[in-house]
Amino acid sequence: MNKKLLTTMLVLGAASLGVQAETFDTQILRATLAPFVDIKAETDIQTKTIDPETGNLDSGFSSIFTIRSNAETDLYLTAKADTQNGYEQAFFKKAGVVYVILTNTEKKPAGSALADIRTGTAIPSNNANAIAYPVSGVEIAGATTVEPQYNDGKNQYEFKVNPGVTTATTTISSSVDSTTYSFDDNAGTYEAHVTLTDTTT
Repeated sequence: MNKKLLTTMLVLGAASLGVQAETFDTQILRATLAPFVDIKAETDIQTKTIDPETGNLDSGFSSIFTIRSNAETDLYLTAKADTQNGYEQAFFKKAGVVYVILTNTEKKPAGSALADIRTGTAIPSNNANAIAYPVSGVEIAGATTVEPQYNDGKNQYEFKVNPGVTTATTTISSSVDSTTYSFDDNAGTYEAHVTLTDTTT
């Protein structure tokens, strides 16, 4: 065989083997995003006026929270009111209606006053300095998955949100529960603390 032809064939063969021997590898870029939830009350304090003759508010409360979450999140809405025994549950249910109890911040009621109100057959003289108002409802707008349900056993509203931005608005009626208001209720400021959290009690 011609030497030049043999050399050319060997060079071409080597080049061909070089293409077949090409190697590669892949690297994956991976970052982890942790679950996140942020809950913000749209106002720190809402102030209303109680009519001293009737116990009714001049207008109802509208408690608004904004929730920002990147994962499906269970949420719990609770209320507490201060008494001589410390903070106690302020939501309760009577005849199918949820109520919230406000207590006098200066002349705190006895714990028995809230217990009397929660019986559903309250006597005004037994619950001085604690006044109850009906909760009209909790409305969810935005990335909701499960509408609020009231848990009687835990005295709290429970609901679920999807990733995104959601608002939760709790409306409280201006009409007093008449079994919780009388002139035994001392003048002053009455409060309940409403909390939205991702941790159940």
